[in-house]
Amino acid sequence: MIVQRWWDCCKLISWPDHLLFNVSALIRGNDIETRVIRKTIARYAILTSILAWRSISLRVLTRYPTDEHLIQSGLMTREELVIFQKITVKVDPHQKWWVPLNWIQTMMVRCFEKGTLTHTNELRVLLDALENYRKGFFTLFLYDWIQIPLVYSHVSTISVYGYFAFALIGRQFPSMNENKEMVDIYFPIFTVLQFLFYVGWLKVGEDLMFPFGADDEDIEFNYIVERNLEIALLIVDDLHNQVPPVYCEALSDGIRLRHTQASSKLSNHPQRQHLRKYKLKEDAMKIRMEGNFNVPLNV
Repeated sequence: MIVQRWWDCCKLISWPDHLLFNVSALIRGNDIETRVIRKTIARYAILTSILAWRSISLRVLTRYPTDEHLIQSGLMTREELVIFQKITVKVDPHQKWWVPLNWIQTMMVRCFEKGTLTHTNELRVLLDALENYRKGFFTLFLYDWIQIPLVYSHVSTISVYGYFAFALIGRQFPSMNENKEMVDIYFPIFTVLQFLFYVGWLKVGEDLMFPFGADDEDIEFNYIVERNLEIALLIVDDLHNQVPPVYCEALSDGIRLRHTQASSKLSNHPQRQHLRKYKLKEDAMKIRMEGNFNVPLNV
């Protein structure tokens, strides 16, 4: 259960690539206004991740403990901070990470109203990508909020240590060999191995229960934020409408897959169908003529 939850948390990390690829493909143009729209959407996407992750990750909270740190990093302007702080959520005043996503949605709708998006399907694609991006944060909040009940960890800890407490006493008696002679085993080899295995598994499970800390084994959210920001700006600005001048048709006749000296020595196991050598006999391939298999053509 713990390993499955840990892997689910890893898969729920939201990457803005899919959202911004669609933004770059559908909100087209190299004029200043359109470029500002794409870059603002990318900035709001990164801002959302920091606002959400600093509520569950110790690394991100330590890096951005206040909203002032967001302004100094260029992720939010003073005007945006004023609007952000005026939004009140009575149930939980700290859970406002979704506000930049609402700003992105409004920008997409206005692009459709101005004619930058020429069809409703384009708007639908962008809104679906935005929803998938939001869903990862929301589900990750559920994993952080609803933890494995402590009674499970308590029962596991008590059972493991209780087992070895009784084993420490119960396995001190000498044993009989095949000649009916008393053999006193001074060092309990198998008990020590069991202790290492069971207690090791228990410690690993305790570390995996909270993957959002600042240990070396926890998720590197700081690297993810830096990577997402760099890739986001590349997608929506530097790489927008960029393609090499050479087309595939010009090189299709000259493609040759080459090997290096090292790769040519590696074993190659191509896919083989399990029926590749199966052959039907001549008698088995003959068409049966008995019976009425004729079907009218107008049916």
